[in-house]
Amino acid sequence: MHVSVSSPLPWALVGFGSGGRVFHAPLIASADRLNLVAVVTTDPQRRAQVAASLPGARCVVDLAAAAAAGAVGVTISTPPATHLPLALEAIRLGLHLVVDKPFALDLAGARRIADAADAAGVAVFPYFNRRWDDDFLTVRARTREGRLGTVQQFESRLDRSRPVKEGWSSDPAHGGGLLLDLGPHLVDQALLLLGPAVSVGARLDTVRDGAGAEDGVILDLMHESGARSVLSASLAAPAAGPRFLVQGSAGGVRIEGFDGQEAQLKAGRSPRSVGAAWGVESHRVAVVHTVDGATTELPLEPGRWDTFYPAVAAALAETAAAPTAVGDAIAVARVLDAARVASARGCRVSLTGDDAGSAA
Repeated sequence: MHVSVSSPLPWALVGFGSGGRVFHAPLIASADRLNLVAVVTTDPQRRAQVAASLPGARCVVDLAAAAAAGAVGVTISTPPATHLPLALEAIRLGLHLVVDKPFALDLAGARRIADAADAAGVAVFPYFNRRWDDDFLTVRARTREGRLGTVQQFESRLDRSRPVKEGWSSDPAHGGGLLLDLGPHLVDQALLLLGPAVSVGARLDTVRDGAGAEDGVILDLMHESGARSVLSASLAAPAAGPRFLVQGSAGGVRIEGFDGQEAQLKAGRSPRSVGAAWGVESHRVAVVHTVDGATTELPLEPGRWDTFYPAVAAALAETAAAPTAVGDAIAVARVLDAARVASARGCRVSLTGDDAGSAA
C-alpha cells in the first residue's frame, strides 16, 4: 500500500474530544513520519483548543476539507455510532485510516469497512493501542520465552469505580456500554496472546443507578489451543483485582495496577516531551511463580504506544508490516457480537464452522 508522497505524511484527525485531544493528537504529533495538518471539528471550544495546542494544524469542517488540505490519511476518534459512516466516507475519498475502538458497532459494520477498503485499495488500521501496554508486553514476553510452560488460563481485568455522568447517554444502540468501550481491548489482547477463540460465554450486567447500558462485563473464551481466557471489566469496582493473572503448566505471572501511558497523556505529556522516560514503569512489577513455589519479581517491559503511528507510516511506505490489520477488528467484533447473544440466552456461543453464532 505504497504512498507516493514525501515524508512526513500529511495526516488528519476527526474529533477533538478527550479521545482525539488526549489519546491521539500527542501521539500523531510525536511521530516523525506524520504531520498533523488538519483536525475535523466544528465546535468553537475545541477549535480554540486546536489553535492553542496544534498551531500547525488547520480546523476544517469535514473529511472532504481534510483531504483538500492535503491529508493522505485520517484518524477517526468520534462517538462509536459515527465510526462506520465516517470510515466509509474516508474510504470514498481515498484516505487511509486509523479507526479507534470500537471499530464498528457490530460484525456487519466491521465487514462493510473491510470490504469497502479492499475495493478502494485503502489501508485501514484498527487502533488496538493496548497491545503495547507495559504489562501486556511483559505477559507476551514471559509466555514466548517459555518461562510459564503451556498457558492454560489467562485472566485480564479492567476494574474501575466511576459515577454515572449526569446527562451522559449510554444507549447500547449508539455504542454505549462497557462491552464496546473496554471489551475490544480485552478481547484483542486475548486473541493476540492465545490465538482464535472457538466459543464464548458472557455475562453483561448493569449495576450502577442511572446507567443505561452494561457497566459490568465478564467474558469466558475458549481458544483453539485449549487455553481459556476470563476477561472482565467494571465501572463499579472499588476494589480492583489484578490486571493480569496467567496460569501455565510450569508457572504463572501476576501483575497489579495499570499501564501508565494513559496517565502520562492526561497529564499533558507526550513521547516527544518525555523522551526516553515514555512508558517506563518504576513502581509496578511482574511477579512470576513457579510450580515448585519459587517467586521472582521482574521489571515490566516499557509501554510502547508511541510505536503505533510510526508503524502506520512505515506500513504505508511499505517498509514494515502493519501494526494492526482489519482482520483483527473483524475477529474482535465477532467475539463481541457472540458475547451479547451468550449473555442474553445464558449459554455458550460457538464461533466455529457453520454453527458460528449458535449455542455451543
